[in-house]
Amino acid sequence: MKVQQEEDFQALAGRVDRVLDSIKGLPEDARMKAMELKKAIEAFHEHALRKLVRTFRETEAGKELLLKAAEDPSIYAMFLMHGIIKQDLFTRTAAALEEVRPYMRSHGGGVELVKVEGNTVYVRLQGACSGCSLSAMTLKNGIEEAIKARVPEIEHVVMVEEEVTSGYMPFHAMNDTGNLEQNGWVQGPSASELEEGSPVRFSHEKLDVLLVRLEGKVMAFRNQCPHMGMSLDGGLVDNSIITCPWHGFRFDLSTGECMTAPHVQLEPFPVRVEDEKIWIRLS
Repeated sequence: MKVQQEEDFQALAGRVDRVLDSIKGLPEDARMKAMELKKAIEAFHEHALRKLVRTFRETEAGKELLLKAAEDPSIYAMFLMHGIIKQDLFTRTAAALEEVRPYMRSHGGGVELVKVEGNTVYVRLQGACSGCSLSAMTLKNGIEEAIKARVPEIEHVVMVEEEVTSGYMPFHAMNDTGNLEQNGWVQGPSASELEEGSPVRFSHEKLDVLLVRLEGKVMAFRNQCPHMGMSLDGGLVDNSIITCPWHGFRFDLSTGECMTAPHVQLEPFPVRVEDEKIWIRLS
């Protein structure tokens, strides 16, 4: 007699999904009866599994066997489905965030799960979703609702500021130590004053600087279009491209490269971020 080969876990799970999908197409009365049968079978399985688990837990040897059995993906999934094993808060919170990621991506950004401590979740908005704008607050509220709905143990959702780093630091500037001002560095605004993708004008003595934060990196350029020497701070920004408000020259703020005339580019300044303060090396 030929022994039927055991189907693997993924194939069995696929069969369940396909049958459930087919049930959705049944008439309402038939669909309700099929779902009621599904619930009854699952309740029967849960009752038997819980009795089996309690029996194993009566001895140390049984506990070891139970732990070893739970390493099998199919057994773990069955225990998880019936609430015999519960995922840790971090895993459950991460699953909740997966539901909102498509919406975040549609707004040009994302969300990172930083950590879970007690009943508090710490997340970081990324890309166009970061900052203090009204849209960012709307996204924050959506994230909080999704997490609390899936993980009721969570009471607080805290937004962590995106880590800000230097976008341009040539080798010779990296060696500056000690007193930064004596080495030609000038303290600019705090990193929190820069919103993602919104250039800020900073003046020091007779020098105008254009500061911009892109994907958590701060870039500094001379606030001067190399075409005619006019200021750029009033230019329209689309993603990382700024358009000179005077004659329409376009520049990539992530590199300083001119998209209109490749032979010219913006003059960059070395930048460093220390204790949330932006320093620019102007000399």
